[in-house]
Amino acid sequence: MFSQHLFNAISRLIFSRWARDYEEHHGSYESAYAARLGFLHLEINRCVVLEHDDAYVGIRLPTLHRQDSGWQRGRLYLGYRICLGAEQVRDTGFCSFWSRPLPKMVYGQSCPLDGDDYFPF
Repeated sequence: MFSQHLFNAISRLIFSRWARDYEEHHGSYESAYAARLGFLHLEINRCVVLEHDDAYVGIRLPTLHRQDSGWQRGRLYLGYRICLGAEQVRDTGFCSFWSRPLPKMVYGQSCPLDGDDYFPF
């Protein structure tokens, strides 16, 4: 009962006029809707094939960590996921993960080397 009310509240917030950066994705098995409300990230996934719906509320915190080349930025994601339906695709409850941004690629360094040394065969 509480999960259904919370799911409906998150759904209404995503489609409200206060939400920003609205995105939606429709796949063959699932439809996903996401938006930001201030520092909160809101997301809803509706599975078409299985009897499963879930909603996610989370925040993204910037972090700094020490690496060989100096200080690197990263992001810590903290959130809570609510799952409804008989067949649960994702886990219900608190979740967290940490990620770093992808390294920047310079055009000259990402291209293959000129000459026969690159292809030894």
